[in-house]
Amino acid sequence: MVQFYSDSVPEDYYKSRVIVSSAIACLFIFFLLIRLWNLQLIKGESYDDLAIENRIRLLRLPPPRGMILDRNGCPLAENVPSFSLSVIPGALNDLPMLVKYYSDPLGYPPEKMRSMIDKSFSSPKFMPFSIKKNLSMEEVSILKSRSLPVKGVSLNTRPLRRYPFGKMLCHVIGSTGEISSSELEKLGRVGYRPGDLVGKTGIEKEYETYLRGEEGWEQIEIDAKGRRLASLTRRPSKPGSNIILAVDASFQKFVEDVFTERAGSVVVMEPDTGKILAMVSKPGFDSNIFSASISEKDWKSINSDPLRPLENRSIRGLYPPGSIFKLVTSFAALSEGLVKPETTFICPGELEVGGQVYRCWNQQGHGKVDLHRALVESCDVFFYELGLSLGADTMAHYASLFGLGKPTGLELSQELPGLIPTNFWKERNYGTFIKDGENVTIAIGQGYTLTTPIQLAIMTAAFANGGNIMRPFLVEQIRSPDGSVIFEQNPVVRLNIRHDSRDWDLIRKSMRDVVENRSGTGKRCRVPGLNIRAKTGTSQVVSTREKAKSPTDVPYHERTHAMFAAFVDDQPRKIVVVVVIEHGGGGGKIAAPLARKIICRYYGLPDPGEPKE
Repeated sequence: MVQFYSDSVPEDYYKSRVIVSSAIACLFIFFLLIRLWNLQLIKGESYDDLAIENRIRLLRLPPPRGMILDRNGCPLAENVPSFSLSVIPGALNDLPMLVKYYSDPLGYPPEKMRSMIDKSFSSPKFMPFSIKKNLSMEEVSILKSRSLPVKGVSLNTRPLRRYPFGKMLCHVIGSTGEISSSELEKLGRVGYRPGDLVGKTGIEKEYETYLRGEEGWEQIEIDAKGRRLASLTRRPSKPGSNIILAVDASFQKFVEDVFTERAGSVVVMEPDTGKILAMVSKPGFDSNIFSASISEKDWKSINSDPLRPLENRSIRGLYPPGSIFKLVTSFAALSEGLVKPETTFICPGELEVGGQVYRCWNQQGHGKVDLHRALVESCDVFFYELGLSLGADTMAHYASLFGLGKPTGLELSQELPGLIPTNFWKERNYGTFIKDGENVTIAIGQGYTLTTPIQLAIMTAAFANGGNIMRPFLVEQIRSPDGSVIFEQNPVVRLNIRHDSRDWDLIRKSMRDVVENRSGTGKRCRVPGLNIRAKTGTSQVVSTREKAKSPTDVPYHERTHAMFAAFVDDQPRKIVVVVVIEHGGGGGKIAAPLARKIICRYYGLPDPGEPKE
């Protein structure tokens, strides 16, 4: 018997299926509504911000750096446009195409290009990251001609520092460079960002606050491909203030050109104000190589140079002052009443002290010598006698009155104080006191005594201005971008040396005869019609063996330093000139003629040349 089954399905079965399906649909709709509610109401504002961030870009507008000018308005440091190719990591959409089409114009191998792009991903997503800076005009032209559908790539312009005179005043003006990580830690809180230029040395560093200016910004709208559509809002940057130096560019250039020696320094200053008219330190460097990122080759070349071109010898060069220090010894002996104008000593050409013989530069001896003649002819034995009578501590006291042994207060940082030895200093460093043999060398500016050219200029200026120790300065004014003066330097007298006018006049007259007398050691600086007062110096480095040989037979680093300090009196514009030529030989023979040329140029007089013997 066959059994048949009905095709009909119970009605309850369909109802349960509909109920389950409806429940699932309702649950899905419920979760969808929850998600929409979360996106729209809870996170809506943040997503709006992200949308705007993808559509809006905030561009930094770096301020033009203030210029550095000479006293006549000639630019010594100015700004020029510099181009760079940047990427915005969060907007890049086609890395292979970016590498393929941009690596060749930039001169990068594809591997380096990819490496640079990879570095960009460690920076903020929507902040421009420089792939290559300081592009040449040829590179800029090629990049502009390539219109590719690659998002997140931009060609940016920023001001770059330019120094029109290259090496001239390099140690004074200084240089700029990209801010370092250590500098960013200090300056980040006042608005500096990675990649910003900042003063590294010289005036660029010391007056960074004035030179930098105030950053601006621009808010722009872009399309889906990152192309600029419109400018929404803009706050322009404000240029930095301009720094006006006291130097004259043409005079400075002359001094630098006439200083043909390998190494040394020249300082020209107004004795009554402390105003620096020229400051030379040789050898130097071209500040422009630091404006962009300095190449490894250039850095190695400068850093390995044994003559240390980065060193500012005017404020950091330490030299025994040699016979220039005899001015201080003379003033100390007169002030202490140890000598009078008529006091004399016999110079046989040498003096024995403590079993050791100390020779005069004139090995034949000067005979009977008073203070005036001792200064004019620079007799060493006369000052040996004064050194024995004065002692190191007394000489140090008077040296400190003239500003030696301490920084002068010039605006440039890292100025060295030099060294004026005392018994306390010797005992602390060597465990013993200064001996008589050392006192005689201190009296003629040798031994432990070390000074800088700027200190010698301040000391010499005191004899020109009546005993005032001035604070030297380079910056005469600071002017805002609209030309208004916001700072003007006034002369500052740090100390006035009390003196007996007769003693002062004796030293000044002797300095005059150093130049005017036929037997004067500085006669090669004589200029008819000018009242030049001076003192020569020849400071020994290691030994006196040059006296037995021709200077050219002595290794360069063992030759004596040629030194000369002078001031021009009885003129409406007085000046002080200090010349230091490292390993140059005799001060009167080598440094004095250079000072004469500088003085003639300053007063617009023809150079009379060497005097006839």
